[in-house]
Amino acid sequence: MIGFLIQRLLVAIPTLLIISVIVFCLQQLLPGDPALVIGGGEATPAMLAEIRERYGFNDPLIVQYWHWITSVMHGDFGVSYRTREEIGPMLAAKIPVTLHLALAAMFISLIIGIPAGILAAIWRGRGWDHVVTITALSGISIPNFWLGIMMILLFAVNLGWLPASGYVSPFVDPWASLKSITMPAIVLGTALAAAMMRHTRSAMLTVMSQDYVRTARAKGQREWIVILKHAFLNAQVPIITLATLQFGTLLAGAVLTEQIFSIPGIGKMVVDAVFNREYQAVQAVTLLSGAAFVLMSLLADVLYFWANPKLRSKTL
Repeated sequence: MIGFLIQRLLVAIPTLLIISVIVFCLQQLLPGDPALVIGGGEATPAMLAEIRERYGFNDPLIVQYWHWITSVMHGDFGVSYRTREEIGPMLAAKIPVTLHLALAAMFISLIIGIPAGILAAIWRGRGWDHVVTITALSGISIPNFWLGIMMILLFAVNLGWLPASGYVSPFVDPWASLKSITMPAIVLGTALAAAMMRHTRSAMLTVMSQDYVRTARAKGQREWIVILKHAFLNAQVPIITLATLQFGTLLAGAVLTEQIFSIPGIGKMVVDAVFNREYQAVQAVTLLSGAAFVLMSLLADVLYFWANPKLRSKTL
């Protein structure tokens, strides 16, 4: 197991470095002059030149990158040019909010997508299979922003059951937190559940045609044991892949959903940073998003290790 993890870490670390280079280079392509953001619209050319010199904007790109990445490695993501706040504490305040939303959306995706996909595979070609297929296509096709607006109109404006926007921490008021997170979690979880349905159905259909499943049935084992023990356990790999990638996407920040519901998470932070030309914040969030995908990929590899006996036997 340790050797397996070391192999994956040897791949993950260079990947993170490549991501950091791409993030830094793309940031240089953003329109606008950060010196103008710091100095304001009334800054004189002499003031702008002094700002560029103080913040190292005149240094070669390789020098600027080195200063930035070494600071990041020490946990220093820089300071907001507009508010003069440190980016690190700002991120630390946003991450739990996005994590809460991601966990809630992922829970909805799993409890809906996996059982529905299994039932669709069992009843292939029947009515339930068609219902699942249509639902999955609809869930994938409906834009999040439209579904969010419709849910606000129905449950917040017309019925008054849920708040239209805002966020409450579960450590402050659990009931109010549940109400504030329900609609954004459903909006995100619906699309994820649709994709999970399709992948689970496809994986189950592939496994259920294998010889060991037919052998289990021939031995007279109960159908639910055949489905759950012999079929589903061997269909986990593509499901794990999709689930980890979905969760990585959610951790990267659900931009539209957080904007619609005014959720103060990472997605909303990066949108505000782009509009305000907060280049340091954009870099930090983008790098964090890439790190989230790498982390989820590493987690998927670990889950593969435990779910696949063949992989465990090769690493022994």
